[in-house]
Amino acid sequence: MVDRKKPLELQNNAFGKLVRSFREQRGWSQGDLAEQWGYTREYVSLIELGKRKLDKLEQIERLADILGISQEQLRIVGKGLPSRKSQSGSLEDNDPVLLQTLLEPAQTTVKLSYLLWRADGPIDIASSLQSLQGQLDQALISYGGQFRIPALRILSSLHEMLGKLAIERTATREAMSHFQEMYDLAEEVNDPDIVMLALIHQSEMFRRDNKYEAAFRRMKAAENYAKKHKVSEYIQGIMWKASAINCFVHGDEEGFLRAIDRAEALAENITETVDTLIGEFDRVDVLQVRAIGLTTLWKPEKSIPIYKDTDKLRPFRTPRDQSSYQIIKAQSAGWGIQK
Repeated sequence: MVDRKKPLELQNNAFGKLVRSFREQRGWSQGDLAEQWGYTREYVSLIELGKRKLDKLEQIERLADILGISQEQLRIVGKGLPSRKSQSGSLEDNDPVLLQTLLEPAQTTVKLSYLLWRADGPIDIASSLQSLQGQLDQALISYGGQFRIPALRILSSLHEMLGKLAIERTATREAMSHFQEMYDLAEEVNDPDIVMLALIHQSEMFRRDNKYEAAFRRMKAAENYAKKHKVSEYIQGIMWKASAINCFVHGDEEGFLRAIDRAEALAENITETVDTLIGEFDRVDVLQVRAIGLTTLWKPEKSIPIYKDTDKLRPFRTPRDQSSYQIIKAQSAGWGIQK
C-alpha cells in the first residue's frame, strides 16, 4: 500500500522507469500489464516514457500491487523526500531504482558485443564476457537483494553468448555447459523466453554431437513448453527454424517442410531487434534454411530460386556471413548440376 502522507507527483521519470523495470522482470509486454491493470497499452507506454503522470492514489496503489512494487520503492521516486547521501556506501544503502536503471542496458550491451564480434570486430569478446561473469557472480554472493534478478538475467545472456562462442571453436561440451547454466538461470528468474532459448540451444548441441533422438526430445520439450507459457513470437520462430534444421539433417522431409513453413509464417511480420539479430531470425534467415534443407534433401533445383530472392533481400553481408553464404550457394548449384 502507498503511504497517503507522501506526495504523489513523481519526478525525472523515475516512476516510469521503475514500472518498466518491474514489468520486464515479469516478462510482460505493455499490453499484458494494461490488461491486468484495466487500462490501454498506450496509457502504460505514456507512463513509462514519463509523458503521463498518475495523480490518483487508487491508480498508483493498484499498479504497485500488480507489479509488486513496495511502499519504500514508491517513496524513493517521490518528490519532497530527503536527498540521499552522495558519499559512497554499501550497495544495500544505494537507490534500488538507480541500480535497476544502471543494469537495464547491460544485457543489451552483452548482446551487442556478440554482434560486433560476428561482424569481425577486433575485440576479445570471450575474455571480456568471462570477466563480467566473474564480477556478477561475486556481486550476487556479496549483495543480492534488488541486484539479484537483473544480474541473473545478464548472467543468462552471458552464458548464451559464451555458448555461441564455444560453438565457433567446436567446443561442444563447453557450449552445452553454458546452455545448461542459461537454462537454470532462466528457471530461477521465471523467464519463458530464456527457458525456450536454452532448450533450443541444447537441442542444437545434441544434434551437433550426433545425438539425434536427444535433439528431437529436447525440441519437443520446447514445443510443449511454448504451448503452456507466453512466449514471444520471434522465440517461437527460432524454435521452428531450429526444428526444421533438425529434421532435414535427419532426413525427415515432411517434418522439415512443416517446421520451415511455420517459421516463415512467423518471420513475415517480425520487426528487427537486437534479439532477432542474435537469434538470426528474419525472413532471409528462414529462406536460407529452407534452401539448405531442400539441397540436403536432394532437391537442389528448388533451392536455387530461393537464393536469388535472398541475394535481393540481403545484398550486403559481413565478410564472415558472406563466405559461408557463398559456400552453401555453391553446394546447391553443384548438386543441381550433378542431378
